[in-house]
Amino acid sequence: MSLFVFATLQCKPEAFAAVRDAMLGMQRDSRAEPGCLQYQVLQEEGAAHVLHVVECYQDMAAVEAHRASAHYQAYRNWVADKLSAPVAVKLLRAAD
Repeated sequence: MSLFVFATLQCKPEAFAAVRDAMLGMQRDSRAEPGCLQYQVLQEEGAAHVLHVVECYQDMAAVEAHRASAHYQAYRNWVADKLSAPVAVKLLRAAD
């Protein structure tokens, strides 16, 4: 059964462009992972420094492989001081 990840990143204003660009790199690299069915970075209308990420993986093993990937680990270390709040992450399954 597919798993969905919704993440919200509240960026510091001065770091927004750099975080957005890094997230677009994450989108590219994550889409190439086996088991990644969708990875989309979105910018919230009316919230200039907020990004959302919608991800879909074929199973929990694919989620864990993503979280263990070199590009994800590098991003996590790099982004920490560029956010104004911790990343809000939800792991969801389809209700049907």
